[in-house]
Amino acid sequence: MRVAPGAGVPTLKVRRRQRGLGLLEVLLFIAIVGGLALVGYLEWRERSALQSSRQERASLSQADTAVITFATVMQRLPCPDTDRDGLEDCAAGAQKGWLPSVSLKLAGADAGVGVAQLRYLVQRGATAYDLALRGDNWRPLEYDGDATTFAAMRETTASGGSYQADIITLPDLCQRVGQGAVATFGTGMAHVTSAPLRPVAYALVHPGLEDTDGDGSLFDGVNASAGHTVEDPDRSPLLSSYDDVVRERSFASLQSAFHCQPLAQSIDTVALGLDVVDQVDEMREDSIDAAERAVIFAALGAAITAVELTASVVEAASDTGNAVAEATLCGATLGLAVNACAAFPQHIASAVLAGASTVANTATIALNVTAAIMAGNALVLADNSRPPESVSCPVPDVSAALAASLTEWNKAKAEVTRVQGEIAQKQIELASANTAKTNAINTLYYWVRYGGSSSNLDGTVNLLVNRSNTWNQEAVDYAAAQASRVNYQNEYNSWSDIVVRYNNMLANRTTLIPQVQAEIAALDIQIAAETNPTTKEALQLQRSNKQGELALLNDVTTLTSERDNAIVKRNQAWANLQAAITAEASALAVLNGARGNYQSAYSALFNGSLGPYNFYYPPTTYIACTPQPLPVPACPAGSYESSPYVQSAMRDLYGSGGNTGSTQPHADSRYMRPLTIQRQLDGLNTQLSAAQQMEVDTKKRYDDLKAQADNPPACNLTGTGVTPWSPTTAADLLINVDVKGGTR
Repeated sequence: MRVAPGAGVPTLKVRRRQRGLGLLEVLLFIAIVGGLALVGYLEWRERSALQSSRQERASLSQADTAVITFATVMQRLPCPDTDRDGLEDCAAGAQKGWLPSVSLKLAGADAGVGVAQLRYLVQRGATAYDLALRGDNWRPLEYDGDATTFAAMRETTASGGSYQADIITLPDLCQRVGQGAVATFGTGMAHVTSAPLRPVAYALVHPGLEDTDGDGSLFDGVNASAGHTVEDPDRSPLLSSYDDVVRERSFASLQSAFHCQPLAQSIDTVALGLDVVDQVDEMREDSIDAAERAVIFAALGAAITAVELTASVVEAASDTGNAVAEATLCGATLGLAVNACAAFPQHIASAVLAGASTVANTATIALNVTAAIMAGNALVLADNSRPPESVSCPVPDVSAALAASLTEWNKAKAEVTRVQGEIAQKQIELASANTAKTNAINTLYYWVRYGGSSSNLDGTVNLLVNRSNTWNQEAVDYAAAQASRVNYQNEYNSWSDIVVRYNNMLANRTTLIPQVQAEIAALDIQIAAETNPTTKEALQLQRSNKQGELALLNDVTTLTSERDNAIVKRNQAWANLQAAITAEASALAVLNGARGNYQSAYSALFNGSLGPYNFYYPPTTYIACTPQPLPVPACPAGSYESSPYVQSAMRDLYGSGGNTGSTQPHADSRYMRPLTIQRQLDGLNTQLSAAQQMEVDTKKRYDDLKAQADNPPACNLTGTGVTPWSPTTAADLLINVDVKGGTR
């Protein structure tokens, strides 16, 4: 069949146009699908990175929980795994390695990661704060040897004490953590590469997904190497050369995680109860009668009197060193301890703390009437084998306390008698010295007059005696002026140092506050460990001063006020010092004038006695004269040589040996001796006043105690018997709580 020319052309054109449109649509579809795929990939990658970061941090969190669990079970932190077998390697003492995941699992703590997947750094810098070392580092506290402070660590049987040794629990680890917290940082300590370097208790490192720094290890930076440091946790994991994640535990964070302070305090509270139980049991066993006597002080009409009695007896024991007052002191507090023993250890602690502060300082006695009545009832009923109606109220036997008070009084009277005897002796010496002085002056007059009734040198003798008296008074005034100047100089220096110190505190508060806090924390550790009472007291005083300094640093208003007040005091001391310097110079000038006048009068009489001068035997006048080398005129015929006797009398009065006494009266001269003894007598009279006041005070203390013993208050007993805990039961409780690691 033939086809007409051109008949099929339109059909071919239509088909070609249809195939061209189909290809364009396909290309457009591919472009759209590719764009959507790219967007999906980017979104998937972002979500994948975020999910990976979350997984890394979750892994670190689970591992951190496992380390805490391990420490709670083993009372130490795990050692690093250094040979990648999953087991901790403690012998080498390494601080850095891999997390010992197998050892953690064996202790019941699943880290959630495999062997050698996480880096692990632990503090093992020194024995005192080696957190991977398990040891008996902490023990409950007890009263010190004098029973004045609750701050001495109990001695174990291994060190000669009675407390069970080798009780190792979480507080022992807490003790090491506390040591590390106050330790001075050294580069040998485990730390992170912060600025400045920061010590850590331990740290965990996740390597991320890639070896971003290209060193052949997934761990980047110092995390990949051995040693005792890891990267700062704040270092960004998004840098192209670092994608590790670090989780650190500071000492403070670890203390908080273990609840160190509450745990230790909970055991110490029970330990305090044990000390109270021991005291209660000793009182109960030694003398149940003493407990019965104490009940009298709990009667409503005499509760306050009982407290006053305790205070007075404690004061007496303080003065005389007599420990017999301890029983009476316990009478005012022991009943509360009995009640607390029958209740719970925390209540015991509150009661015995009041008793301990009473022993340490009578000013802290604050038992109220109700507490005193409870104490008395509990004491009377301490022996529960007897019902209240069978217990009588005898007159309290305070004979020991009375004897102590009487001894004090007798000592005070003896001191008064002794000082009075010394005063009487000094008065005899003074009378003798005054007689010797008067005789020496009369002897001087005698030889000036050559045994006569008068001479024309009598006025010179009078002038010398008067000027001697003036010199003595000015010497006393000058010594007082010197002392005043020295005192004001010391006061000015002291206030100047205080002003400088306060200015430094104001200028450097932000630096000094953490420094002082660290010093206080270090002192607390020293005080807790110190067993020597004298050293402990010095440390406690140092801590008190540091605490006051910290309080000022934290209170700018008060610190500024104190600084301003110190400036006022310093300026006043400066003004007083200038006035004292002027007064001293003035007193010295007056003293020099008086000394010059004395020397002039001394020389006039000493040389004037060479003559010639007249002396009188009424009605006859005679001439006294001593021959002198020419060109001094010769003595008149028939004159008497008196000068050797006059000069000898002057030396006897003002000082012996050559011309000693011509400058000023000698300290041991007959003239000065009465003045010296009088000053000694003034000092003895001051001592006598103090001794007489002591006699009055001790007599009153004795009379008060005697009156209370002779007039006991009414006996008002209520309640039922209470059986106190035995020391064995209380000790078992303490050891059980310690073994448990405290109470939560």
